Amino acid sequence: MNYGELIKDAFRITIRNRYLWFFGFFVGGSTGINVPTSVPSGGGSFDSDDFQSSSSMLSALQLGQGLGTGVLIAGIVIVAIIIALFFIFMFLVSQGALADSVAAIDRGERRGFRMAFRSGMGNLWRVLGYFIVLFLIAVGLMLVIGIPVALLIGGTFAATQSVGARIAVSVVVGILAVLALIVVFVPFSVIGQYALREVVVRGERVLGSVGGGYSIFRRNIGRSLLILLIQFGLSIGIAIAFFVALLIVGLILFIPTIALAAAGYSTAAIVAGVVAGVILLPLLLVATGAIGTFSHAYWTLAYLRLTAPPAVAPYPAT
Repeated sequence: MNYGELIKDAFRITIRNRYLWFFGFFVGGSTGINVPTSVPSGGGSFDSDDFQSSSSMLSALQLGQGLGTGVLIAGIVIVAIIIALFFIFMFLVSQGALADSVAAIDRGERRGFRMAFRSGMGNLWRVLGYFIVLFLIAVGLMLVIGIPVALLIGGTFAATQSVGARIAVSVVVGILAVLALIVVFVPFSVIGQYALREVVVRGERVLGSVGGGYSIFRRNIGRSLLILLIQFGLSIGIAIAFFVALLIVGLILFIPTIALAAAGYSTAAIVAGVVAGVILLPLLLVATGAIGTFSHAYWTLAYLRLTAPPAVAPYPAT
């Protein structure tokens, strides 16, 4: 496998198919009312009717305030749930849309936003099933590692009162647990990447896709780990470049805000800051979409290169 060509092809597909950035984005925050508690009395004398009327009004206001706060909280919760469901839905759709579109573009086919979205919708339930199965497997692996760790540490605490022995066992077992998590979940993450492409690109069933992903990893352990290592290095480089670019662009956009605030024009500084934020937000969204698309395309192309049938040399002419 030519790893340089792999990165180059992923970058080329990302740049030339900017509609994929939309899907790439989905795969990369009371006020109170003060009610007066003192009620003036008429003519300086105490009147029980006035007191009861004022108390009733105060109770009604407090009840209304409580109901208003409850309605507001319920509304916020409902809106938050709707937004969360929308992002989960688009995350699942985008997984299928990106994997299928990148594979089709790599084959030389023409794709557009509608075809990509239609492909994502067509693979929605199978991608959801894939993530559920992957989550259950991850939980099972965590239990396999976590139960012996808990038994060893718990048994040590029950068997001895020595603080030194407890600390020593806890440290050793903790280090071994971290190493076990790395050894298990690093390959598991790669297998998950392959399994997703098995579901979308090859059309495998959910359970079969996990087995297929494991088979691909087992046949290409060295290359798979190198692909993961390269992707890790690329992620660090992209994160640094993204942070530097964000810092430079943000500084340029917020120079008027800083200058106005330093001059004492608070209102103008706030307006300038809002305008700068409105300009900066779309740039952040676009950059996030491009980065997500590149990362997804990188793994899809790696999957395609590893699963491509070997080229057969032609027989020499006689």
